Amino acid sequence: MEWLIIALLLLVGFGGVAYVLPSKFQRRVSQLRLEARKQGIFTSSRTIPDLDADAEDRVTSGGKVRQREDLCVVYDLSYRNPPDCPPRWQLVRYKKSQLPIPGWLLRENQLIGVQLSDAAYWGSVAANIAEMPAICRCVVSHDSGVSWIGTESKNAIEEGKFLQDLTASLESLRDLNLVASESNIEDENQK
Repeated sequence: MEWLIIALLLLVGFGGVAYVLPSKFQRRVSQLRLEARKQGIFTSSRTIPDLDADAEDRVTSGGKVRQREDLCVVYDLSYRNPPDCPPRWQLVRYKKSQLPIPGWLLRENQLIGVQLSDAAYWGSVAANIAEMPAICRCVVSHDSGVSWIGTESKNAIEEGKFLQDLTASLESLRDLNLVASESNIEDENQK
């Protein structure tokens, strides 16, 4: 009987330790974020509204409307030399939206440095977003760089292509914004 009690205590002790240790996936995500930082991509966390949430998720049981938000990870790539007037916008995934890109909604209608009618620019943005890892919830172009906001898919991370695809897409988007910024400066100089 004493051995049974000792074995049970050891199982409880080791079980508690095993419970607080990070899983293989959590260790891989941590390693991935460290690799991203080495490449100049900074990571953080942020909540993003889920515009495609089901009706049950948007209304409480008491009938009050609530905004469904999910905690996401942000991968931010900065400009090496910040341009004078880079395009600034924020796109949030929304299935019903058609402008400026099908399936993406321009958040808060803030659009600076580029026009909604610039089909070539938005076509390039759409191509870059299509190359990003699939669990993307939001893409942001801001004064200091570009950001991908989403969740790290277990399948994508285990395949090892997550950071490679993300880096290539963010760099392409950053370069596109640099060209657009130079074009904006030339347009202002010609006026």
